[in-house]
Amino acid sequence: MPVVARIDQPHASSEGGAILLQACNRRLGLTQALIDGIDDRRQAGKVRHAIADLVRQRLYAIACGYPDGNDTSRLGCDPMQKLLGGRDPLGGEDLASQPTLSRFENAVRRADLYRMGIAHAETVIERLRPPPRSPDARPSRR
Repeated sequence: MPVVARIDQPHASSEGGAILLQACNRRLGLTQALIDGIDDRRQAGKVRHAIADLVRQRLYAIACGYPDGNDTSRLGCDPMQKLLGGRDPLGGEDLASQPTLSRFENAVRRADLYRMGIAHAETVIERLRPPPRSPDARPSRR
């Protein structure tokens, strides 16, 4: 009996590993550290996509192998990208368009980049520190 594998489902994705990346990111807080470094100077009444959504959309697209912002045109409705962006993969609103992401990337100022760099470094350094030793712990023998 032959084995047949079909990968033609309308909402299928080969990027399931990105969910693990998302879980690691949440645990480490790296993306949140970057988001916290950006000063959102947009007019609130004209904002459709939060800064956090734009950062996550861009970072997850790059992590999934889509470094070009032009890929956003077809990724905006991709179920896996929407799931990574915190939206319902099938019924949720599409992600930001390529022009919206381009405006966002060009609006980030030098001060934002500096704060993002500091936040990222602090987050990484915090994760590299050894955990505090218990007073009852015996010294390790090497």
